[in-house]
Amino acid sequence: MNELHAGILCTVMTLSLCAALHSCLCAFYYKMPRARVLCPMLLIVCFVPLSLLLSRLPETSALNGGLWTAVTVLLFFLSGAVLMLLLRWIDRHVSQISIKESCDRLPAALCFAAENGRPRLMNLRMDELSHALTGEALLNANHFWAAISGGNEHSLVTLPDGRTWSFERTRMNWNGEGIYQIIGVDVTAEAELNRQLNEENARLSELNARLKQYSQNVGTVVREKEILLAKVRIHDELGRTLLRTRRLLTHGQEDGDAVRAAWRQTLCLLRSPSAESPGATSMEQLTQAARAIGVTIEKHGAFPSDGTENAHLVEAAAHECLTNLIRHAGGSRLEMTGERVANGWHIEYQNDGAPPSAPIAEGGGLSSLRKRIEAAGGTMTVYHAPRFLLTLNLPEETKEHAE
Repeated sequence: MNELHAGILCTVMTLSLCAALHSCLCAFYYKMPRARVLCPMLLIVCFVPLSLLLSRLPETSALNGGLWTAVTVLLFFLSGAVLMLLLRWIDRHVSQISIKESCDRLPAALCFAAENGRPRLMNLRMDELSHALTGEALLNANHFWAAISGGNEHSLVTLPDGRTWSFERTRMNWNGEGIYQIIGVDVTAEAELNRQLNEENARLSELNARLKQYSQNVGTVVREKEILLAKVRIHDELGRTLLRTRRLLTHGQEDGDAVRAAWRQTLCLLRSPSAESPGATSMEQLTQAARAIGVTIEKHGAFPSDGTENAHLVEAAAHECLTNLIRHAGGSRLEMTGERVANGWHIEYQNDGAPPSAPIAEGGGLSSLRKRIEAAGGTMTVYHAPRFLLTLNLPEETKEHAE
C-alpha cells in the first residue's frame, strides 16, 4: 500500500470517527439508554484502527492494502448507518429537548415556574421580552410578573418598539407541587383596532351630541315659527273682526250675530295660552278654554304621559282641531280617542260640526303641525269624508328623548 492509499484511508477513518463521536453526543444529549452504550463502543472501534494506521504510516508499504480498505469501508458505513438511525429516531420521537425546541418555536411567550419563582421551562420569546421589559434575563418569574402586572392576574404591556403584548398568569398543580404558567400573546393588531374603535366611538359621540343640539335648534325654530304664525293668525282674525264691526256700526252692512260670533272666536284665540305656544299648553288649560266658548272636549282611551314630547304633540293637534272646529265647522264637541299600539300611539280627532264639502287644504296651522309630527318620527293623516277625521301615529319615545 502506497502513501496516497494510506492517506485516503486515514481521511475516511477520520470521517467515521467524527460520525461515531456525533452519535455519542446525540445519545447522551437526547438521553437514549441503549445508544449510550453502543455509541461509545462504536467510537472505540473507529478510533483503534485509525490509531494503528497512523502509527504505521512510515511503513505503509508493508501493510495489506485490501484488508485495511475493507476495514475502513466497513467502519465508514457502520458509523454512518448508526448516525442516520439516531437522527431518524430523534426526528420521530418526543424527548425533553424536543419539548424545549417546540416551545422555542412558538410565536407566544411561555414560562413555567415554581412557586418560589425559579423557571422550570421557558422559551426564547419569553426571555427576549424579559430583556425588553426589565432589562435583564428572566431569572425569577415572580419578580418578572410583579414588574409587568402590578399584582394583577392579567397585564397589557406596550414595548418600546410599539408592540403590545397581553400576559396572563395561571396557577396549576403538578405532582402535588404548585406551578405558575405565564403566557404572553402579541395583540398589537387587536390593540390598534381597539384604539381605532375608541377614536371612532369618540367621533360618533361628538357627532351625536352635535345632532342632538341640531335637533334642539330645529325644535326651537319650529316653535318660534309656530308662535309667529299664531300671532299672524290672531292679527288677521282681529283685523277682520274690527273691519266687520266698523261696517256694522257705520253702515249696518254686517249681520250682528255673525259679528258677535267672530268676536267670540277672536277672544278665544286671545285668551287661549295655546295661541302663543301650542306645544306648552296642558290639556286641562285647553279644556277650560274650550269650555269658556261652549265647546266640550271628550277623551277616550289611553294617551301619552304629561310632559313628554308626544303629549305636547297630542295637545298641539287638539288645539288645531279646536280652532278649525270653531272657525269652520260650527260644532260644540271635540272627541279624542287614544290607543297604545305596539310601536307607539295612535290618536284620532273627530267633531260634531258640519262635514267639509271638499278636501281640506292644509294652511299654516295644519302644515306646521304636520312638520312637528314628522320631525318627531310620526305621521299625520287628514280625512274630509264622510266626516272630518285627523289621525296621528306617534313613535314610542326613548327615555333619553322623553327627558
